[in-house]
Amino acid sequence: MSGTRYLPELTEKEMLELLDAERVGRLGLNDEPQPYIVPTDFAFKDGAIYIHSPVEGKKTALARRDPHVCFEVDRYNENVTEYQSVIVRGDIEEVLDAAEKREAMRLMAKKAARSGGWKAHIQGTPGMGSIVIFKIRINEMTGIKSPNGGHP
Repeated sequence: MSGTRYLPELTEKEMLELLDAERVGRLGLNDEPQPYIVPTDFAFKDGAIYIHSPVEGKKTALARRDPHVCFEVDRYNENVTEYQSVIVRGDIEEVLDAAEKREAMRLMAKKAARSGGWKAHIQGTPGMGSIVIFKIRINEMTGIKSPNGGHP
């Protein structure tokens, strides 16, 4: 038996670069008895992750019920031979400050525009309701990457 092989860890700088560069992450929320995981676009600033959600959405209800969340971001090539992944554990809270909300939406729009797929969310779109902004305060962050620049 060869034993357990561990993947190389990302440095803090590499983790922060991944959070800054990628547009979509996966938010894990507590939905007893099983977790609820949903992809979401996000912005990263000053050690916090910002996301948005419809006021009446499931993501909003679960975030308000239990603030303990997990957030995952990854990047990989077509063959998944080269990859990076960051997992964040933290607490989510609703952003109430109007200026902070505007800044979070500006950052998400800027990131979306960089990816070439920007389309503004319209407040009050039927079925969408108004938008809530949440902030994830990072308590713990870990990351891995492919060994030796990828494998065959």
